[in-house]
Amino acid sequence: MIRRESLFLLLLLLSSVVLAQVRPQLVDIPSYACLHTEKGQDTLRFPGNHVLFDSLYRALDTLYLLDRGRVNILHIGGSHVQAGYFTHRVRSHFTAEGRRVGNRGLLFPFKAMKTNAPIGYSMWSEGEWRAVRCLTREPDVPLGLSGACIETADSAARILFSLSSLAEWRTDTLRVLGESSSSGIVPQLVCQDDTLRPLPADEHSGYRFLLPAMGDTCSLVFPGLSSGSEVFRLRGLMLEGRESGVTYSGSGINGASVSSWLRCTKFTEELSLLPPSLVVLGLGINDANVLPQHFDTEQFKANYRLLIDRIRQVSPACCFIFITNNDCWFSFRGRRRQYNTNTPQVCQAMYELAREYDGAVFDVFSMMGGLRSSHAWVQAKMLRPDHIHFTREGYELWGDLLYNAIVKDYLYHTTSDGE
Repeated sequence: MIRRESLFLLLLLLSSVVLAQVRPQLVDIPSYACLHTEKGQDTLRFPGNHVLFDSLYRALDTLYLLDRGRVNILHIGGSHVQAGYFTHRVRSHFTAEGRRVGNRGLLFPFKAMKTNAPIGYSMWSEGEWRAVRCLTREPDVPLGLSGACIETADSAARILFSLSSLAEWRTDTLRVLGESSSSGIVPQLVCQDDTLRPLPADEHSGYRFLLPAMGDTCSLVFPGLSSGSEVFRLRGLMLEGRESGVTYSGSGINGASVSSWLRCTKFTEELSLLPPSLVVLGLGINDANVLPQHFDTEQFKANYRLLIDRIRQVSPACCFIFITNNDCWFSFRGRRRQYNTNTPQVCQAMYELAREYDGAVFDVFSMMGGLRSSHAWVQAKMLRPDHIHFTREGYELWGDLLYNAIVKDYLYHTTSDGE
């Protein structure tokens, strides 16, 4: 008979072999003269403790080995996130294998605000809508996880989206985040010839609809609006339903700073719908877009602490990755051709916050080459001439690098040989 100890070792060996086959793989990174990784800058930096990430990686192991459990990742930022190229690249790598696909997460009809929409899904609007962003110092409507709200009193208003563009996520429930000024205004979902009404309310906010088979365009309508005083406010949509997988959501508003997200009074409530295992924080470039004598490092960190505390109300053991500012030009009252000397201070503040919260730093500033390095990135056509925003190729490169940095750290801490 096989001894119990031998059987245990055999099972352990078999599990290790299977796990090696299903673990995520690194993606190839092209060589760029402007990209500096020769000193290991492309890894996650841990100025504090690694224990929270150990717990995250155990959850990933369970998902990859047993296809069980859910890992929610939220990426918060400004224009770097709203564009969607960065976040969609990371999302695509995490869900490259069909068995790892979770929910699609947060969606927002940006075109109704007459601004750029993220790639990865098709959503548009009809009718008249008023938009409010978290950039407004005192928003007159409640804002939430998306950082924005659109409202309408137009009886012809509707939000349309293509189910075929979302088919890969294999979810079966749509949650509409919002409310009406009157209990008599309840949204409905029109799909082909069917008009669907919301499911009975649950303990969370918004309205839930069972989706039909993925096919043609659906539209969200608001019967009862009569272009009068009644309005419907919409803060986003979520696709739900799949029990296991990685869900990678992006919350980005052009021009947003850390303090912008603190104005979102429904942020924590809506975050509870997607309790994050990991939050990627890419805020700072708009906070630092002030004259050097006006940048307050301590206030910047205090605002970050308030935001982190709100996140931890939902997920006390959440992990954090701080993405440093990229080297950029200062843009204030038409003054643009000047490198922003606040950037090193922001980076230092993020290292201090990462130490305080046992988080990690993804050092974009160092990988670019430090202060005044953005010119080389413009020359390489990876950064736009404004020296602030990246091209699509540049954003996708950062997506590849962030994904690899997470996977490298995950593999190092979950394999016996540390490779």
